[in-house]
Amino acid sequence: MAVSGVSSGAIDVRGLVDQLMQVERKPLKKLQERESQAQSRLSAFGRVQGALSALESALAKLRQPNAFRQTQATVNGTAVTATSSAAAAAGRYAVQVTQLARAQSFASTAVASASADIGAGTVTIRDAAGTIVATVQVGDSGTGTLQELRDEINAAGVGVRASLVNDGGQLRLVLNASATGTAHAFTVEVGSGLTISFTQTQSAQDAQFSVNGLALTSPSNTVKDVLEGVTLNLAQLGSAEVVIDSAPEKVKEAVAAFVKAYNDLESLIQELTKYDPATKTAAILNGESTLRRIQTQLRELVTASRGAPPGDFERLSQVGIEIQRDGTLRLNDSQFTNAVAADAAKVARLFTATSAVAAEQGFAVRLRAQVQEMLAPQGLLAARQDGLRASIRTLDQQQERMEARLALVEKRLLAQFSKLDALLTTRQQQSAALANALAALPSVQQSK
Repeated sequence: MAVSGVSSGAIDVRGLVDQLMQVERKPLKKLQERESQAQSRLSAFGRVQGALSALESALAKLRQPNAFRQTQATVNGTAVTATSSAAAAAGRYAVQVTQLARAQSFASTAVASASADIGAGTVTIRDAAGTIVATVQVGDSGTGTLQELRDEINAAGVGVRASLVNDGGQLRLVLNASATGTAHAFTVEVGSGLTISFTQTQSAQDAQFSVNGLALTSPSNTVKDVLEGVTLNLAQLGSAEVVIDSAPEKVKEAVAAFVKAYNDLESLIQELTKYDPATKTAAILNGESTLRRIQTQLRELVTASRGAPPGDFERLSQVGIEIQRDGTLRLNDSQFTNAVAADAAKVARLFTATSAVAAEQGFAVRLRAQVQEMLAPQGLLAARQDGLRASIRTLDQQQERMEARLALVEKRLLAQFSKLDALLTTRQQQSAALANALAALPSVQQSK
């Protein structure tokens, strides 16, 4: 019986080999699926690493004693604005501003345009002490311009900024000191070959002000550390009262950032390890012991007691940080605020205390050390990630070897079925020839 195919031969060699190769490739497909799953696991562990890093950053800020000595500055009046740091001392300060700091400024005579000819020559700039800091040359080609002079002064980089200003349809070159104060004053000298001159439009001056009656000066209107840990911004002439006080809300923000980072990590672990019995589907890291160990170690620390002197806080729950049934933390705002208001130093020690004995360390210190250990190159997380990367490399190698073997199998099958196709084609042709020969024989009638 002849075997027909869609090819020009007796059988469809390509189609038949493709079907057989689909069966041969099933083990390769399983390897690819295993690699895809390993890649997904590695990516999921990368998310855990990111959440751990965020927690470590929050703990790094919280373990600093300054995190519990936050202050805030309140200003009554418009003469100044103020900001304060943890180094600031509480108090009230009367500030009187009698003069603001200004930068030296000069303006040139007006010309028709930026490209108008102003001659050729030099412009010399001297600092407040009279020392030459720059000598710029314009008009080397015979024709100097304001634009050229502007560019040359700016390129000199001597603390003087040049810019073109439109003045009623004409242009002037304005020179401004890059900083305020008499120490940054300068003068301008114009050579004889130039047709412009410069006039001072504003003299340099230092700020003059007083704090609680003490007369002070500053080259800048931004005054730092006249009051330790306080930055004053002199805004206008007049008076103002600056009040520095503790800022419990800022302290709570630092603790809330830790709680959020911890909860983000806990929620992520739950998401990556969950199992849905209704659909019988498991998350990508379901069954991963590494995540269970991370989760367990952190939970044990946040629920532990700290060895502390009598009267000090020993547990996070004593300041309103409570663990919930789902493993996340909850910050009781009022309880925490009351604890800080009663004794901020005692709350600080609960988080920041240092000791050679781990059990006596503050919670931020202990937790950060634990998280850093987890994130270390030889830590718990890295070991699992390295294992997955090694598995991916092995699977890649197995696939390469299998691809090479399958290529040989496909080549062999194509050769075998091509020979079979040729043989069948020959047999079909012989059969057809025989049938045609028989048909050509004269018919014989049998007599009865």
